[in-house]
Amino acid sequence: LTHSAPPPGAQAQLERFQYMNERGQGMWLSQAWEAHAKGAPPGGGAAFLDALTRTESIEAYFVPTIARRQGSPNNPYLHRAASGYHTTIDPRDLARRLMACRSQLAGEWCEQLRILATGEPHELLAEEALLLGLSARAAMRSLLRGLKPLPSRRGMHAFLEAFAKEHSRDLSPAGEPEAAFAALEALPLAIAGEALIDPPLLCAELRNKTHAAGADLAGLLGGTEEEHTRVHASYLETCLRETIDAPSWDRELKKRDQQRQLEASWRVLLRRTGPPPTGPAEGGAAPGRHADMRPILPPSPDGDAGPPPGSSPAP
Repeated sequence: LTHSAPPPGAQAQLERFQYMNERGQGMWLSQAWEAHAKGAPPGGGAAFLDALTRTESIEAYFVPTIARRQGSPNNPYLHRAASGYHTTIDPRDLARRLMACRSQLAGEWCEQLRILATGEPHELLAEEALLLGLSARAAMRSLLRGLKPLPSRRGMHAFLEAFAKEHSRDLSPAGEPEAAFAALEALPLAIAGEALIDPPLLCAELRNKTHAAGADLAGLLGGTEEEHTRVHASYLETCLRETIDAPSWDRELKKRDQQRQLEASWRVLLRRTGPPPTGPAEGGAAPGRHADMRPILPPSPDGDAGPPPGSSPAP
C-alpha cells in the first residue's frame, strides 16, 4: 500500500504540482520515478526517497512548452528554436514535500481503515473504494494461502481460486468488493471432491478477513513516519561521512586512545605510590630552599657511606 507503482504519495504530489502550475517539478519527478522503477525491486518507495535526498540540484532543467506557429511548417529555411523555459530542480526539497504528502495520506487513510475494520455501518468515506479493495484483495490472498497446504480443502481452494479470477476486477483497488461479496453469497451449495462448499459461509469468512486486513494495513501505514526517520538518518550519516576526512579522523581517534591509556597509567601509579608532596616533608629543606633530590648512594664496602649531601666529590 505504501510502495505501489506509481506510489499514491507521488501521484498526489504530481496533482499538487499541476494545480500550482509547477510543470517542471512534476515532469522531473515523474521521469525520476520511471527511471528508478525500471531497476528497483518491489517496495521501492523508501529507496526512491533516499535516492532523491542524495541527488544534487539541477540548475537549468529545460521544460518544453507548446510553440506558436511560426511561418509555413514546410519551409526548409525557417529555423525554429525549441520553445520552453529553464527551471531549477532541488531533489532534496522534492523529497521533503513527498514525505509531507505521504504523512498526510497515511494519517487520513489510517482513520478510514480503522472505521472499515469495525464492519459497522458508516457514512461513505473519501477513499472507501480504494481501501476496501486493497483489504479485500489481501483477504482473498490470505484465505487462499491458508487453504492451499490442506489436502482435504483442495476442492474448496480450487473453487475459491476460480471465483477470485472471475471477480479479480471487483477484488482490486479500482473495483467494487461488495459486488464480489454479494455474488459469492448468492451461489448455491456445491460439492467439490469430498468437500462441501458453503458460499455464504465462505463470504462471511472473507468479510472477516477483509476487516482484519484493513486493521493490518492501518498498522502498516502507522510506520510511515518511522520510515521517513530512517531516510533522514541515512542522509545525515552520509553527510557526516563525506564531511569528516577518514585518515585524519583515524589519527585523531588513535591520539585520544593513547591519551586515555596514559591517564589510566598515571591513575594506577598514583594509587600505588600515593599523591605527590605539595610542600616540604618533615626534616626536609626549609621554606625558600630547594630540597636535595639526588639519590642516596649505597654504603661502600669499607663502611664509608659516601660524601655527605651538599658536598662535592673528591677529585
